[in-house]
Amino acid sequence: MTKTIKTKVLRYNPDSDNEPYFQDFDVEYEPGMTVLDALLFIQDKFDSSLAFRWECRGGQCGSCAVKVNTIARIACRTKVEPDEELVLEPLEKMPVIKDLVVDMAQTTFRLRRIRPYVARDKKPERPEIIHAEEIEKVREIRKCIECSACLSNCPIVHETWDYPGPMIIRQLARLELDPRDVEDRVAMAMNESIYSCTTCKMCEDICPKKIKIPALAVELLRAKAVEAGYPLAEGQQGFVDQINKTGRAVPEKNPPLLKAIETEEFFVDNPNGRVAFFTGCLIDYRMQNTGKALIDVLNRNNIDVVVPKEQWCCASPAFRTGDLNTAHAAARRVTEIFEEACKKYDCDTVVVACAGCGKTLREDHRPFIEEERGEPPLYKVYDMAEYMIHVIGKENIVPPKGEIKMKVTYHEPCHLGRGQHVFDEPIEVLKLIPGVEYIEDPYKNRCCGAGGGVRAGQRELSQKIATTRKEYIEATGADMVTTECPFCTIQLNDMMKESSTGMKVRYIPDLLAESYRKGDA
Repeated sequence: MTKTIKTKVLRYNPDSDNEPYFQDFDVEYEPGMTVLDALLFIQDKFDSSLAFRWECRGGQCGSCAVKVNTIARIACRTKVEPDEELVLEPLEKMPVIKDLVVDMAQTTFRLRRIRPYVARDKKPERPEIIHAEEIEKVREIRKCIECSACLSNCPIVHETWDYPGPMIIRQLARLELDPRDVEDRVAMAMNESIYSCTTCKMCEDICPKKIKIPALAVELLRAKAVEAGYPLAEGQQGFVDQINKTGRAVPEKNPPLLKAIETEEFFVDNPNGRVAFFTGCLIDYRMQNTGKALIDVLNRNNIDVVVPKEQWCCASPAFRTGDLNTAHAAARRVTEIFEEACKKYDCDTVVVACAGCGKTLREDHRPFIEEERGEPPLYKVYDMAEYMIHVIGKENIVPPKGEIKMKVTYHEPCHLGRGQHVFDEPIEVLKLIPGVEYIEDPYKNRCCGAGGGVRAGQRELSQKIATTRKEYIEATGADMVTTECPFCTIQLNDMMKESSTGMKVRYIPDLLAESYRKGDA
């Protein structure tokens, strides 16, 4: 018997329909089938009037982008999952012409506005030589096929067209790096709200060419803007000044964790491992109990924890906003501190409890240090949940016994999931807690608006993004949302104060430690 895939297509003809509606089709599944194959099957077997764009079938023309199970992707390169329902919708933020065909005028207008071609002020007198190193700088960002999937998925574009979207920012970066171009592309980037991007990496995740737009375009243009003398927003500059002054991105309020603890050494009898704990600024200065919870959880699982009393900000705020002098100085300082600690205590692993810090240590410090001195930092970096599942081993984790009877969902920090490829591990840890009923959020990886300097520099936009995220979280019907990022925790807490649901926000180490303590009683 032929296997069929339940396929729902959002239909709409403005000339005859009052509103969009879903139409169901049973599509005969074949191994290797793509979404475009499914659409062509429907058009051929059921309804020849179904409207959608397609052309090359080779992932090069960019014309066939549609939303596939809520995420925009190019149809010709997206495989159909044989055991899942297929839901197809038109791209967001663009008026529907018919069915899955949208009006691209907003996108083309923004492309024309930045003059997306090499601008010259005089005709070249002779053939020009472009050297290999100059070509290498733009090789990856030239791969874009302008499918607009990144615009449809962008949480900033979802809230405002003041930000033109990843595709247009990528085009500006390409031209800025072209030695023949004479336009001031940095000034253009500032006019196009380059600091509105949260660097959530959704664009990179869904890009059919896997272009690293946040790093290769957004952060590159921000660094060039800082170099050119453009000022950061007051809140962003405040973070950078604080790092340079104190080694922490935020001012001290309550006694910091590193001052409150009496020793660097949290050792157990017969340990199965030893790690150094990088606290980060917010765990040290704002969420001290979370830091203590992490130490407690690792100790209960027979892991020695070293907490160096001297620590320095990872400088994620500086990396994200373009102040590379501050960022690189911090990378050197952090590397020196933790290499010395690992040498002193004979360990080679650093555990973090902050998504932004973990991403910065892995994606920014590591390549910079390696390029500068010829070898990377002499330690591995793990998120706490990642360390527990993959190093301690899920089967070796000491089971928490205290019951926490709640419906709990999970907000995936952008800098943990897409930033460090830590996706399922926090949920696996969460499910170990007795009494927890895990509620899946289909939008769990949607940005909360706290990152990329946006909360610090554009609070109103940040709150709009957070409000949208709050609505998705509330729709799960959970009693509590958990996460693994201090910035996300603070952002979601601010939003939930305005919620009528009374939903709580908790850090996973806190919840796990609470279950262990309850089990002790």
